[in-house]
Amino acid sequence: RRSSDLLIGATGGPDRGRTNHYFPNPLTEPKQPKKELFPGNWKEKVYQSDIGVAFVAAAALAWAVCDGPAEMMALYGGPLIVVNAWLVLYTWLQHTDVDVPHFSDNDHNFVKGAFHTIDRPYDKLDPWGVIDFLHHKIGSTHVAHHYDSTIPHYKAQAATDAITENFPEIYLYDPTPIPEALWRVCKGCAAVEKRGEYYIWNNKDVKDELL
Repeated sequence: RRSSDLLIGATGGPDRGRTNHYFPNPLTEPKQPKKELFPGNWKEKVYQSDIGVAFVAAAALAWAVCDGPAEMMALYGGPLIVVNAWLVLYTWLQHTDVDVPHFSDNDHNFVKGAFHTIDRPYDKLDPWGVIDFLHHKIGSTHVAHHYDSTIPHYKAQAATDAITENFPEIYLYDPTPIPEALWRVCKGCAAVEKRGEYYIWNNKDVKDELL
């Protein structure tokens, strides 16, 4: 999924047009022309980023040629794969659980989308708070990011506190340990079926009272 997002914006929707993240002009006509993914001078920033990506790729290749691919993978490639796997895993958990419905185009709106994401703490996996410190609390302040993606990370906790205080009945927070939550989502979130107005995960473990 990450590769298809980067190359053609596969999951981005029609409003901003499908966009290659290395070539910033939309591949399709945006539904909202004034809301391109990379407007104005952001296009130049994308090209600057491309130079950085090409430099790092060339450096990794040169490293592998000079000192062997095993050393390059052990010190760079392997850690990169682990970090990306963690980000994909955690992004999945922030947007998915057995009792979180999918909405049709007619039933979806910004508020529903924002409040059907899930804050998940790292505390049971890392009681010392090192991951939260290094990741700027992306696990337990993710709902705020969807509520307003312009909130800087150093204000995310304050925004989360405000959301929790004002919308306690719809704010989603799951303290389940990450490995346990991952196992539950892996087992229970493979396909959806329509039930009434919603698309619910087709899972025998989903209880009626959760819907």
